[in-house]
Amino acid sequence: MQILKDVVNCLYDAKVKDIRIYDTSKITPFYDRIINTTVNSARQLSAVVSRLRELSFEKNYYLKGIEGLSGGYWALIDLRDILVNVFLAEEREKYDLDKLWKDLPQINPEIYL
Repeated sequence: MQILKDVVNCLYDAKVKDIRIYDTSKITPFYDRIINTTVNSARQLSAVVSRLRELSFEKNYYLKGIEGLSGGYWALIDLRDILVNVFLAEEREKYDLDKLWKDLPQINPEIYL
């Protein structure tokens, strides 16, 4: 899946931390993967969202929407087949979506580098 490779590389270029990819293809028809990642600041959060937006335009990937950016703590980027959650560390711990999806198959992001 080329879009997954491009998104993972974009995230690595943005120096995010703790990228986790969950395979959701068996539990929902709406998207195939969920990516959770952590940033250090609201500024980095905004920059990551901007990079993903630019990537979607450059590669002609469908960008369904971006939610939560105005709060500066957590943003969700919906690229149709992939949902990307970009969190500040405190928010990631607070919502603990990794625990929610712990039983789903995970994909090692380093295979896309």
